Amino acid sequence: AKITTGNKICTMASPTNSNSNTQPPPLPTMRIHLHSELSTAHSSHGVLYEDYPQYSAYCTRRLSRLRHGKPVKKELLHCRMYKSALSTKVEEPGKEGAAVGSNKARHAYRAIDMNNLPSEVLAGHVSYFWEPLYCAERCWAASMAIKAESNGAGSGGGGGGALGGGNDPKRDWSPGKIRAHSIKRLRKAAKFATMLETLTMSTKKAPSADNDNEEAEENATTSDATPPVDEHTQMEARAYASWMRGNLALEQNQWQTACNEYQMALTLCESLASDIHGRKSAEDEDGKKNAMQQLELFDFFTNRAMNVIAPLLRYCHYELQEKGMSPTEKISFLQSSSSVTDTPNDPLQSKLHSLKAQTLQTQATTGSSMSQIVFRENNIAVETKELRMALLKIQDLKGEWEENTKGGNNNNNNASSSDAKFMALLSGYDDAISLTNQELKQLATLKSGPAVNAKKFQLVNILGFGKYQKLKLVMSRNEDLANGIIRRNKKKGMTLKHFEEVAHLYDALLQDGRAVVSISGGGAPEDFDGNTSSSAAVEDEFLLEANANILRLRSLRCYYLAQMHASPLVHKYQEALALLDQAESLAQEASEEIGACDQMEGGDDLLENLE
Repeated sequence: AKITTGNKICTMASPTNSNSNTQPPPLPTMRIHLHSELSTAHSSHGVLYEDYPQYSAYCTRRLSRLRHGKPVKKELLHCRMYKSALSTKVEEPGKEGAAVGSNKARHAYRAIDMNNLPSEVLAGHVSYFWEPLYCAERCWAASMAIKAESNGAGSGGGGGGALGGGNDPKRDWSPGKIRAHSIKRLRKAAKFATMLETLTMSTKKAPSADNDNEEAEENATTSDATPPVDEHTQMEARAYASWMRGNLALEQNQWQTACNEYQMALTLCESLASDIHGRKSAEDEDGKKNAMQQLELFDFFTNRAMNVIAPLLRYCHYELQEKGMSPTEKISFLQSSSSVTDTPNDPLQSKLHSLKAQTLQTQATTGSSMSQIVFRENNIAVETKELRMALLKIQDLKGEWEENTKGGNNNNNNASSSDAKFMALLSGYDDAISLTNQELKQLATLKSGPAVNAKKFQLVNILGFGKYQKLKLVMSRNEDLANGIIRRNKKKGMTLKHFEEVAHLYDALLQDGRAVVSISGGGAPEDFDGNTSSSAAVEDEFLLEANANILRLRSLRCYYLAQMHASPLVHKYQEALALLDQAESLAQEASEEIGACDQMEGGDDLLENLE
C-alpha cells in the first residue's frame, strides 16, 4: 500500500491481521528513502558545485514548508498557541528556561522536544522525519560554507558568503574562531542527525486518556509500541547519523572516534546495498518497476560506501598510524591506500601531494640528492634550490611512470593512467627547462668574466641535460609505438596503413634526433666563451652517438618508405628499389658509426635491429 504525505510517496507494508472485531489494526510500517531524498536535493541545489550557501537557503525554505503543513504544524511549529501539543518541551522547575513559560503571547516562542512524540503520531506523517533531517543538512551546509570560505575557496551562492560581507564583524575573525564556529554548526548537525536516528527507533506509546484505569497504565509501561518506520529506514538513519558524527570527530581531530563512526556508516551502507540486491533478485514479474528502483538504490549505496565514506575512513586510519612513521613510509602508505579510489574527493590524495612536496623541499634544501648531474663527460653542480626541486620532481615522476608501464596497459584504465603520468613527466621537464632559461636571462646582462662564464657554462649544461632527457624520453616512446605496430601485425601481414603509421613515427624520430645534435653543452669549462646563443658544436662522444643514431633512423625510414611504395595499392616498384638501396647504404654507415661508439647505450640492440 502507498499513502501520500505532502509531496512525497512513502511505501507502506500492508497489515497482516484483518480482524476488526477486537481492536482497530495498527498503522502500516512506513519506509522512507532518506539518502535518495538527500541525493536529489544535493544535485539540484548547488552541493555538486560546492555552493553551500545556496543549499543552506534551500534547507531553510524546505523546513518552513514542512513545519507549516496542516497535519504537523501543531507539533513542529514553535508558536505558543500550540503549547498543549505533545511535542512541547517540559521545563524542569528551578531552571532559567522555566521562567519563559509565563509569557502569554500567542506567538511567543515554544520549545519543542520531538522525543516526546509517541510512535503512533510519528507514523502518521513523513514530515516528522524530514524536519530533523533538513535541520541537520542546514547546519552541515553552514559548516561547510564557513570552512570553504575560510580556505579561500569561496562560493557562488551570493549573499556575501558564510562569513558575511562588507563591514560584517565576522570578516575580522581569527582562523581559530572561524574553525570553532564551523565545529559548532557541525556539532548541531550531529545532534539533529542523532535525533533522527532516535525517532526512527522510537517505541514510545501514546499517553492513556483514562487516568483512573490502573490496568491501562500498567500495560502502557510494560509493553512498547511498534517503531514508526521499518528496519530499512532505521538502517538508513543510523548510517546517516554515524556519517555526521564521524564528520564532527574528524574536524575535532578525534581519529579513533571518527574511525568507529565511519566504519559503522560503511558497514550499514554495504548491508543496505546487499539487502537491496537480495530483495531485487527475489522480485517476481509483477514487481519489475519496483525492481528497477531497487537496482538504482543498490548502485547509490555502493557508490556512497566506496566513494564517500571509504576515503574518509582511510584518511582516519592514516592519521592513527602516522606517528612514528618516516616520510618515505608515509608516502608508500598513502599510495597504497589511495590506489583503491583515485577521485578528487579522496582526502588522502591531497595529503599525499602535500607530503611529497614537503619531502622534495626538504631534500632540495639539504642538498642530499640531485646536487650534481653528469652530462657530456662533465660533472655539473646544481646550486639553486628551485632547480634541485624540479629535478627531484622529475625523478619521482619518472619512477611512477616506469612502474606504471611495467604493469602493462591491457585495459583502458591503465593506458589512460600511463598517458597521464607520461604527460606529467614531460611537464616536469618543461618546468626545469623554463627555470634554467630564466636564470640564463638574468646572467645575459652581466659582463663576461671567469665567475660569470663558469655560471653560464653550468646553466647551459643543465639546460642541455633537460632537453636531452626530454627528447630521449619522447624518442623511446615513439620507437616503442612503432615496434608495437610491427609486432602486432607481423603474423597477419602489414598493410599500407600500417607502413604509413610506422613511417610517420620515424619522421618524428628523425626530427627529434636532429634536435639532439643541436643541443648545446659539453666541452671544457675553460674553453667556454660565455656565448649561450650561438656556440660551436663540441666534438665529443655525445655528438658521435647522436649522428650515428640519425643514420640509423634515416635507414629505417627509407626501408618503411620502400615498403609503402612496394604495396599493391601504390605499386611503384622502381622507387621502392631505389629506397631499399639507400636504406642498405645508410644501414652500413650506421653500423660502422655505432660500432665505433664504445659507450653508446643499447648499441648491440640497435645493431641487431638494423640487421
